[in-house]
Formats: sequence, structure tokens, C-alpha cells
Amino acid sequence: MSRLDLARWLVRHTRGLLVPLAFATLARIANQTLGVALLVVAADALVSAASGVPPRLLSLVGVLAGIALVKALLRYAEHYAGHWVAFAALQRLRVLFFDMLVPQAPAATSGRAGAELTARATRDIDRVEVFFAHTFPPAVAALVVPAVALGWLAAVADPRLAAAVAPCVAAVVLVVPLLSHRATWGAARAVAEARGAVAAHLGDDIQGVREVLAFDARVSRLDGLADADRALAAARGQAGVRQAWRTAANSLLQAGAVIAPMLVALSLDLPVADLAVALAVAVGLITPARGIDDFTAGLDAAFAATERVRRIVDAPPAVSATATAPAVAATGGGTPRGATDTPARGAAPIGATVGLEHVTLTYPGALHPALADVSASIASGAWTYVVGASGSGKSSLATLLLRGRDPDHGALTLGGVDLRQLSLDDLRSRVALVTQRPTLLSGTIADNLRLANPDADDDALVEALRTVGLDDWVVGLPHGLATPTRERGVSVSGGQLQRLALARALAARPQLLVLDEALSQLDGAGAAVVRGRLAAMLGDLTVIEITHRADLIPDDAPVLVVDAARLVECGRAGDLRTVAGAFVRLEARTGGEPDRLEPAP
Repeated sequence: MSRLDLARWLVRHTRGLLVPLAFATLARIANQTLGVALLVVAADALVSAASGVPPRLLSLVGVLAGIALVKALLRYAEHYAGHWVAFAALQRLRVLFFDMLVPQAPAATSGRAGAELTARATRDIDRVEVFFAHTFPPAVAALVVPAVALGWLAAVADPRLAAAVAPCVAAVVLVVPLLSHRATWGAARAVAEARGAVAAHLGDDIQGVREVLAFDARVSRLDGLADADRALAAARGQAGVRQAWRTAANSLLQAGAVIAPMLVALSLDLPVADLAVALAVAVGLITPARGIDDFTAGLDAAFAATERVRRIVDAPPAVSATATAPAVAATGGGTPRGATDTPARGAAPIGATVGLEHVTLTYPGALHPALADVSASIASGAWTYVVGASGSGKSSLATLLLRGRDPDHGALTLGGVDLRQLSLDDLRSRVALVTQRPTLLSGTIADNLRLANPDADDDALVEALRTVGLDDWVVGLPHGLATPTRERGVSVSGGQLQRLALARALAARPQLLVLDEALSQLDGAGAAVVRGRLAAMLGDLTVIEITHRADLIPDDAPVLVVDAARLVECGRAGDLRTVAGAFVRLEARTGGEPDRLEPAP
């Protein structure tokens, strides 16, 4: 992506901020023009004093103080307006980033380190501030202020003095940035990528610290981090070298802008007063002329960060919030999608019956499908089990039900409506997923329980906790529902974490509850209590429990058996136990004949 493309992309996504940005630009131009005027007034006073005509001291001090005061006010106005634009723009970019990323999880986050994504959402977007707060006003001022000042010098003093200063100022404003822009852009991109690699490595080490210590991989991980640090240091070193060369070139040019009018004045025997004014203008233009170079390095870093953010925002969506539901070509019996019995687009689901029609899903880069031509029906208000060995494809069903991904072929329906006809918000308000390894966010227990239902009152939260058997535990805590929690749930046990996640799902009052090994951290008795309480309050709630523990399923429970991405058996667990099929083989591997769970209605 070119920097022009990135600039257009930033402006397009932050429209409505041009008026305060223009105000900041005008304030900077006026401020720097007055800066040149301040030096010119002082130089003129000194020349007058040297020639024997002392200035009126009180008037001179008043003029200088007045100019300085106005400059200070303009400086404040420029910074206030510029940073208001910058922070408003950063807020919009963060909202845009999460608006595009969050609904796409887990598909959009697959293969990306969490820490690296966090770096893009925080530090990368923070670096974009330079584009809004420190780019447009300095760039415009760097062109306008020298043009005004040199034009005034040529009109009031001598055009030859203005011509002597102009080449050096033009070189600082335009030539040096143009000659160095490719090198600085490449260096900035290298620094951004190296910084992202360090963030990803650190994030993996922090999240996987137990594994690192358990497998005694500390030395190799530290070596990897050191390699990433060295790559970052090398990239920053190259960027520093390029910045040093630009600074040196600009310093020489600025010195030339002061020396050149002196040589012209001496060779042409121009008046000292004119030379003094020319020198004042040359010195006064140092800051405006350096405006572009001062933000070049930061701007390149901002563009490199923008490029990393844009890759997320503009990535093709894994699922679309308004995707159409294509017709499904039936390979067997049943009515094809798109026939007259299909509910109209936009119709609300009736009940929570789940249908799978010739569903095939293959993950990017996978050699084999996770699900292959799966068709099934799951009754509303029932507790249905999906079983299979690890890697059989059963957890892919949970991903599809929440539209973390869409199937490559086929369709899933909820209450007779294709999931792709529902908005993501509508779908995810109807379907709740509890995974094997849930996460608690920083906040309080109540904050976490209200995550999907912010309007839930305390009574509803307590009822959800009672269902999962945590009401007495929470009541016994010093602060009850207001008890603080920490990221990743490290302040609670694994079983408590899973039950809190289940209570959070129940507080959302879903139509369909998907449990993906969601009670695996509980002992047999604890899991039986939770299942019994949950079964007692089923009502219209449909439960799909994904598990590999076929031995714990009650005889009258409906079961789908998945093996090698295909649905190989379905029916009541008791009936499946009477035949020597996949369900019996899976049961034999996972425990044989233990006590059954209480039947789920």
C-alpha cells in the first residue's frame, strides 16, 4: 500500500474532523508567521539602536510582549484542536477495528496471536495520532509561512536577499523529504513488523508460562525473544541512521540559509538594515521549514501502523452480518433450500429447532474437511448430545451455530430460518456458547455475568448462579456479586470458572445453549448436580452438549455421533447401545459402563 492510499483511507474513515483540523492549521500558520515577525521587529530595533536612533523601549516591549502572548494563545489553540482531532480519530479507528474484528471471531482471529492483535488495537492505532495531530498543520505551514515571509522580504527589503534564502529553505521543505521518503518508509515498516513480532512472542510466553516451565523451554523461549529483540533493535538502528542523515542535511541547509544572505549583502553592499531583516527571516523560518522533516519519521511510523490496522479492518469478512442464504443442492431426500416452504428472508425463528442440511466445512489450510455432508435435526426444548473422539469435528458444530464461520456448502437453520438470514447480533442473542476454557474479564462477578445481558438484575444473576450451584459460594464472598475478578479467571478454580461461564450464558436467556466440554473441570457429582438443575429449568431452552464422554449419557437422551467429519450414527443413547456401532466403541474407550447421568427431558 502506498502512503497516499493509506492517507486517503484514514481520511475516509474519519470524516467530519476537517473543520477543527483546518482551524489548527490556520492557528499554526498565524503562530509561525508571528514568530518571524517577532524576530524582524527585534532585529529592526537593534539596527535602529546601532544607528543612533534608540527605539521607544516601552512601545517595543509592549509590541514584543503582545506578539508573544498572541503566539502563546495560537499555540494552545493549535494543540487543542489538533489533539482533539487526533483523539477523536483514534477513537473512531478503535471502534472500526473492533466492529470488524469482534463479530468475526473466532474465524478472523484464527492464526493470530492475541498479543499481536492487542498491539494493533492499542499501540499501532496510538501511533496514527501523528497523522492527525502533527502532519497536516505542519505540512501546510511549512509551505505557506516561508512563501509569505520570503514574499514580504522581497517586497520590503531586497528581492535578492529573498532569492538567497529561498533555495536552502526550499531544500529543507521539499528536497530532503522527497529524497529520503523511500528509505524512511521502508525503515518504519520494518520497525512496525519487528515490534509486532516482539509483542506476539511476549504474549505467547505470558499466556503459556505454565507450559514453558513444565517443559523446561525457558532457555529456548528466551533465546527466541532475544532474537526478536535484536531484529527490532536492528530495524530501529537503521531508522535512526536515516534520521541522523536527514538531520545533518537540514542543519547544513539551515546554516546556508543564514550565510547566503550575508554573502549576497556583502558582495552587493546592501544596507545593514536589509541584511538584519533577511537574517531575522532566515532564522525565523528554521522552525516552519523543519515542519515536514520533524514529522517525517513519525508519519512513516504512523503509516506503517495504519497498514497493519488496515489489514484487519479491510480483510474479507469470514462471515457477513447481512449475508444471503444460498440455495442448498439436496443430495438426498428433503426439500432444497429456497423452496416454497422456506421462511421468508428476515422472518424470526419459530422455536429453537436446529437443522443441518448437507453441511460441509473445511478450515483454511486444512487438507480434510472438519465436517462433511452432515445432515441432522435437533429438536427444540431437548437436551441433545454430540459425541465423538478428539478431532472428529464435533466442536466445529459450535463454531457454525454461532457463525464463527459459515459452511462451505449446505445450511444450518434455527427455528426453520437459515442462520445467514439473521444478523449476527440477533443470532448471538438467541444462541449462547460455553466452552471448555472460558475467560473471565477484569471487573466484578456481576460485570461478567451481565456480559451478554447488561440489563439483568441481581435476582436474575443469583438465579443463574443457583442453577450452576454457585449461589452459596458467591453469597459467602466478602463483596458478593461485586467481588472483583481478574483476567482469565485466575482467581477461581477451573470448575468454578466453567460454572460461572455457564451462569453467564444463562443470564443472557438464550433459546439455544451449546455446551462444548463445558463441565469437564467438574467432578462427576458436581457435573451431575449442574446438569440436573439445568434440565429441571429447560422449558423452551434447547441444549446441545458436545462431549467425548459417551459413557455418561443417559439412555433416553438423543445423540449424534460424529467420526472423521461425518455423522455416522444418531438416535437414543439406549438404542445405540444395543448395536455394536461407533457409539459403543466410543463408550468403551471413555469409561465402559459407569453410572448414567440423570435423564434430560
